[in-house]
Amino acid sequence: MRIIASVVPIFVFSCGLSLADTPRVPADGYIIDHRHSPHAQLRPLPFDAVKWTSGFWADRFNQAATVTLDESWRLLADSKAGHVLDNFRFAAKPGTGKYAGTSWQDEWLYKWIEAASCIWRETRDPGIVERIDEAIRLIAAAQEPDGYLATRATAGGLQRFVDPRDHEFYNMGHLLTAAVIHHRMTGDDRLFKVAIRTADFMVATLGVTVKPYFAHNPSAIMGLVELYRDTGDRRYLTTAELIVDRRGKSPKKQTLFTMVPGIGGTDLIQDRVPVRESSEIVGHNVFFTYLYTGASDVYAETGDPKLMAALDRLWHDMTEKKMFIHGGVSAQPMGVSNFAPVIEAAGSAYDLPNAGCYNETCGQIGCLMWGYRMLTETPDSRFADIMEREMYNGFLGAEALDGKTWFYRNVIRRYDENYKAGTLNDMVSRTQPGRKSICCPSNFLRTVAELSSYFYNLDDRGVWIHHYGGSKVDVRLASGQAFSFEQVTDYPWSGDVKFVIGDAPASSVDLRLRIPGWCSGAELSVNGKPVGLQVAHGYASIARVWQTGDTLRLVLPMPTQLIAADPRVEATRNQVAVMRGPVVYCVESKDLPADVKVPEVYLSQRARFQPVAGLAQADMPLAVSVVTLRGEGLELAGKEWRTLYRPLGGTELRPFELTLIPYFAWANRGRSAMSVWMPVILETHGDAPR
Repeated sequence: MRIIASVVPIFVFSCGLSLADTPRVPADGYIIDHRHSPHAQLRPLPFDAVKWTSGFWADRFNQAATVTLDESWRLLADSKAGHVLDNFRFAAKPGTGKYAGTSWQDEWLYKWIEAASCIWRETRDPGIVERIDEAIRLIAAAQEPDGYLATRATAGGLQRFVDPRDHEFYNMGHLLTAAVIHHRMTGDDRLFKVAIRTADFMVATLGVTVKPYFAHNPSAIMGLVELYRDTGDRRYLTTAELIVDRRGKSPKKQTLFTMVPGIGGTDLIQDRVPVRESSEIVGHNVFFTYLYTGASDVYAETGDPKLMAALDRLWHDMTEKKMFIHGGVSAQPMGVSNFAPVIEAAGSAYDLPNAGCYNETCGQIGCLMWGYRMLTETPDSRFADIMEREMYNGFLGAEALDGKTWFYRNVIRRYDENYKAGTLNDMVSRTQPGRKSICCPSNFLRTVAELSSYFYNLDDRGVWIHHYGGSKVDVRLASGQAFSFEQVTDYPWSGDVKFVIGDAPASSVDLRLRIPGWCSGAELSVNGKPVGLQVAHGYASIARVWQTGDTLRLVLPMPTQLIAADPRVEATRNQVAVMRGPVVYCVESKDLPADVKVPEVYLSQRARFQPVAGLAQADMPLAVSVVTLRGEGLELAGKEWRTLYRPLGGTELRPFELTLIPYFAWANRGRSAMSVWMPVILETHGDAPR
């Protein structure tokens, strides 16, 4: 579906401004504004420069705009479900009501504003403006005179900064980011002024009267850096640096016999080893992805080589030893690291359990954000490859195909359809956001609303194309000349990608196209004539004087592939997963014969699958297109296991027609069992998966 902004006059604020008084909407709005960051090699495109046209992400954006944004508002405004607006009302007038929800409930509204501002920029829906107006009035009224803004403490008359887990700076960090995005998208500075007062409060307190580890969930780093980029006030950058620099400066001396309570100085919040000395991903998945995303923002402004060296080491550790096949980065719901308790955390190297993993959605989104920063600072496809893994697998499955219900965790195996929930938000099925599970749904919403800003970058020679999806691009090159093209593709279901040139200057423009790590045999042609691939750092480069109507075609072969893990990953030894292009597939019980269970499904190492449109046995309309795979599976016969262990033998494998669905599409047809990994039968010795 083509998404076209309706012709609606610039909105009138409901706080008394006339149309003539309304600020002019800025010509350029940026999500991450590293245009002038001295150590970013690539520059961002304005939000308006990229328009979804048709296909996978156009459908997702349209669903966010027409379904999810409204559903999220309905729930956060509900006094019995989200409580969010009521919490701000009670903070504005303490004593009038009781706070409800988690300590991070405020961020739901901030992320909603961030998403709503981007969607409004595209649609000009006046109904969005009315809701944003209401939100800004409540936020401004809830802010205390010194800039502090955390409704749980204010509404309840609680003492500030008693426990870092109250998430005060986390909430305020998301306020800063929301205010910056809202200001860039709309030109309205009311929320921006609220954010300035909050940022000034942070400057005055963090590291002065409040210990820096109170910013343990460090959204504040990103918000402060973006505020610095908009205002030029170096105090905000200095405070962001302080959060990074103080991590690991006061480690707790823990032993097996003396476990000291509290989170400061522990691996839970990456506070045992200074960031610049770190070499291993530890602790809470959101804390470390946000910390390193923020640290990457700090690097873009300061160019500290020790900081970048550490970030590169940590990226390698995460992606080569601690990342699940779908992009998850949180193996442990609960555990211990250096004798200190950790939750929702990375585990040891190669410790990647299938059913017991945590893989909180926010952590995967954190990987996307961190990967983008690393990509713009050190252009290399290895960062974009991980971003793509997260986009199609890591966090996409958190939202149901209806755009209304959610998973908080992203397990990659569930053998029992009648599974009963365990601990730490382990959901048996998707639910609606509410008191306990809001951070991931609100994060998902803003990410989809902003995702077009992650697809392309500029440098002095032309355009970098990191990801593929139906879109139009209209930019000003470094030379100041106009350049435009349309990307036409059915990616990720097809690897055929065309770029049709629109406006083009009379001088040469370089286009750099990522060749995904999963792909071999890519082909490139211009106006039907083959062009040799010149690939550096994972990008094919083609420079020429383009003419209007020129067609650049990239073909990325997409055979189905059986994927094996490093044998040190014990949870997946002698098993394979199935991928086609960037999409991870799984077997779901809904697609199996009645007498076959998920644990009984095997694959031959020579198994072949063919793509088939549609979701098998679906009884609901799909909000997005889905391509399934169909091929031969092997059923374990003689399979009644009446004891936990028994002698090998007495079984046989029988072939049957097997349907696999994209991992992101599982659990959309009622409760089900599912697995990404399946046992593999090796037909000859010495021919193991590699």
